[in-house]
Amino acid sequence: MAYSIKKHIQQLIYLLKVHNLTDVVVCPGSRNMPIVESMCCGDFSVHRALDERSAGFMAMGLAQGGRRVAVCVTSGSAVANLLPALVEAQYQGVGLVVVTADRPKEMIGQMMGQTMHQTPALASAVKYSVEVEDDESSDGMWYANREINAALNIAYAGQKGPVQINMQIKEPFFDCSVDALPEFRKISLIEDASLFGNSMRQLWKESKRPLVVLGQYDGINPAYIDAFIHLGAPFYTEVLSNLEFIVGEGLVKNSNNSYNRISDNEIEKYNPDLVVYIGGHIVSKVAKGSISKCKPHTVVRVSKSMEFADTFMCMTHLFVEPRKDSPVLNGEWTKNICDETRMVSETFDATKYASAFYEFLNHITPSADIFLANSTTVRAIDYAYWCMPDAQAKHLRFFCNRGVNGIEGSMSAAIGYASGVGQKPVYLVIGDLSFFYDVSSLWSMANTNLRILLVNDGIGSIFTKLAMKQTETVKNYVAESHDFNAEGICKSYKIDYKTADDKNIPSDIWKWFFDESPKARVLEISKF
Repeated sequence: MAYSIKKHIQQLIYLLKVHNLTDVVVCPGSRNMPIVESMCCGDFSVHRALDERSAGFMAMGLAQGGRRVAVCVTSGSAVANLLPALVEAQYQGVGLVVVTADRPKEMIGQMMGQTMHQTPALASAVKYSVEVEDDESSDGMWYANREINAALNIAYAGQKGPVQINMQIKEPFFDCSVDALPEFRKISLIEDASLFGNSMRQLWKESKRPLVVLGQYDGINPAYIDAFIHLGAPFYTEVLSNLEFIVGEGLVKNSNNSYNRISDNEIEKYNPDLVVYIGGHIVSKVAKGSISKCKPHTVVRVSKSMEFADTFMCMTHLFVEPRKDSPVLNGEWTKNICDETRMVSETFDATKYASAFYEFLNHITPSADIFLANSTTVRAIDYAYWCMPDAQAKHLRFFCNRGVNGIEGSMSAAIGYASGVGQKPVYLVIGDLSFFYDVSSLWSMANTNLRILLVNDGIGSIFTKLAMKQTETVKNYVAESHDFNAEGICKSYKIDYKTADDKNIPSDIWKWFFDESPKARVLEISKF
């Protein structure tokens, strides 16, 4: 016997092995033949079953006896016959892996034999399901790797239960002539009670160039950050991580307001071999691209859920934060930190972004709450902030809709927040397209103390920065160039309004914008 020549099937078999599955229950069929053939190569104890309903219960019985089991069936109604056993496994909390062979997705609904929507058929009875396409491109193999790893971890994490791996297989598929499996990436759960248990201790000890990446603050335990500062780890962090705010609130106790930071442009030179990624999205494409290019030996994702977010396409470990966890460093860890790391501060370049972003951070009072619109705005403020040590010392707190990074709702979210904090000023920095897109939200703004800095350059400037040819079509229909301003809109909604040119913003304008009187207002900075 030999393994299938299909790479996604080789990857499936390899990952079943390294995730310690011991037994497989197999049923007859055509589409699942290359999977069954590959399973029978001596890697597992193989059990035969004629009927899929019986096979499901056989697999559950093996699992109840402490075995890690997969059941493999062919396509079509064979899949539906697993449902009774999966429902039982679900309610008993029995971990189980269901491998269903399938036709390619383009054949579904085309009156082809043994075709149906197979993942929806079992959706109510499994913890997780994944569609694995017969795609041997690098992206296709990466996606399959991530999702199979996720399913195999989720089946046995927390409350155990069944998971489904639906393998789409294109013809021809009967060639099983590969003598040995290649290696594929395994993603492992760190199952210690604390992030700083034995697993991380060992990873840290083996590392020479660790890097902690802080994404948008999402409520993750600040003690993790505190511990890494204590260890002397260098950080890549953006304004949305709110690290300076966390320091200012006293939630980070080891920092003495000092930590090592490297910029996104320095990551590739530093070449980290261990990356610990904490929090939500990071904005910089340069940072994401550099880490992906470096392909660190170890990438640990620290998360509040079992979501396998493989941002850098090279994750090796996932740690899910327990609901109650106080990480403690027991003793001194080995510190092998690159001497070149440092706090980065460069000179603001007004040709890169409008001066108003710099001036806004220069004039704002400490401990302010700032909402940022997406695209150019969040990048510009992040750039200005790291050019300004004085701004970093103000312990500002930043918010942005970075869940899916859309421009819609930026102003509505800021107005909603401002509506709930009484008379405290809340600030929104926004570009013209985001402002005009969400303009109906101004209906609710007048009764808040929201201050909006609108930087209006007459175009969706993110599109002028992207590497696309600046044709008239791009200018008019993609970047949406315009000559509108917000004066009439603010008058309609009875909101205080002033305007200034980016090259000359008088000090009395900033004084008006930041004064403490409880009234909504808009300052529009023009860059036409």
